[in-house]
Amino acid sequence: MSALAALQRDFIEVLYAADPPADPRLAIHHGNARANWRGALAAAYPTVRRLVGSAFFDAACDGYARAYPSRSGDLATFGGDLAPFLAGYAPAAALDYLPDVARLDRAVHESFHAADAEALDLAALARVREEDYGGLRLTLHPAARLLESAHPVVAIWEANLPDRDGTPDRTVGADRVLVMRHGFEPRPRALPASEWDVLALLATGTCLGEVCDALGDRAALLQDILARHAAEGVLCRFETAA
Repeated sequence: MSALAALQRDFIEVLYAADPPADPRLAIHHGNARANWRGALAAAYPTVRRLVGSAFFDAACDGYARAYPSRSGDLATFGGDLAPFLAGYAPAAALDYLPDVARLDRAVHESFHAADAEALDLAALARVREEDYGGLRLTLHPAARLLESAHPVVAIWEANLPDRDGTPDRTVGADRVLVMRHGFEPRPRALPASEWDVLALLATGTCLGEVCDALGDRAALLQDILARHAAEGVLCRFETAA
């Protein structure tokens, strides 16, 4: 190992060490690194932070940063693995809902930073021949995110908004969630099973004919579901079968 590589390795070890170094110059870098990753994770996971408190959250951030060190100069992308980290984080073992709340926080964060897209071209869609409908593939907006949870994560998320006292409207029940950005504000909402199933299938590139088959006796709902989410901007593009 070259002298430069050894110096860089030692400096990285100082940054990620549990305790600050004795050298006050290195201690500044050690403290700044912590402040940066704690700040980035606090911005991406505000609900998690409010649920567990700042001291618990900061300790979890430090553990996460050591387990998943940032590999990008953009701290907005840091923290994508916090949910699985929390699932195995012993101090959070009693909070079985916390990893899914982290997943929802992350979905909101990603939705905010996602690219924009033009609305679905309904006029072009109307020109598609009826016999070709089954081969259509509809694309979700880049800001759309879907997740499932065994916990009422939307109620928990809403209860921990800045103007709320932290008391959720629901404390039991599974959620199927769509996160979508309207203007500059991404918001999650729980969807009925049929709506979520349709969007989840479309997100994997499933064509409409296969979506209809998968719905079975719920297939009559498909037209209304597509119309609603097209109007809300969740659907943005379509492709016909080659």
